[in-house]
Amino acid sequence: MANFKQATRKVGKFLKKNGYIFLIVICIAAIGTIIGVTVYKNNQISDPITQLDPPADVPVIDDTPTNPDPDVPSSDDDDIPPVPVDVPISFVAPVNGTVQTDYSTTTLCWNQTLGQYSTHEAVDFVSTSDQNVYAVCDGVVSEVVSGDPLLGNYAIITHEDGYVSRYYSLGDTMQVIAGQTVVKGDVIGVMSNSMQKEFLDGVHLHFEMSKDNVDIDPLSVLVLNEK
Repeated sequence: MANFKQATRKVGKFLKKNGYIFLIVICIAAIGTIIGVTVYKNNQISDPITQLDPPADVPVIDDTPTNPDPDVPSSDDDDIPPVPVDVPISFVAPVNGTVQTDYSTTTLCWNQTLGQYSTHEAVDFVSTSDQNVYAVCDGVVSEVVSGDPLLGNYAIITHEDGYVSRYYSLGDTMQVIAGQTVVKGDVIGVMSNSMQKEFLDGVHLHFEMSKDNVDIDPLSVLVLNEK
């Protein structure tokens, strides 16, 4: 017991002489602890993503454009119907022959049957072999007349886009009737000299055309080398 009391007195004396050293050690340890805790918290705040795993059920959104190349049409474009293209109407020659008298509205032509000069708002065709007369384009026969005192036998066909073709000086036997639908190249009759005001011109076709009720030069729209 005496030894214990003696040891206690020695410790007490040591603490009285060196107590400040013990306090310094405790303060240093406390400061070190505070610094360590602060650094740890700062690391967690600055990089929170690396500390947390994303929930397993979060959907992944793919924002890649479905058609990254604007010059290449997407599959939806394949469903768009093509824009219709209007094919211009065309006309073939009404006969396999040659032009006898041209269309003229400014220069007077001599009409040997009537014995006078007059305009010629038509093209006269002749042929030494094939004397058939053909429809110049698809259309509907709007009129067929036989025995007209001046025009003879003739047929009129109405086409698309306001075009009308008129075939005068046909033979007695015509192969179309009013209301009939014809296609380009159908035979509608034969040439003759039934047109009385051009009787002396011989067997021929007196051919006229109009567009929107205005007479036009047939040679401006006919393709003479096609049938």
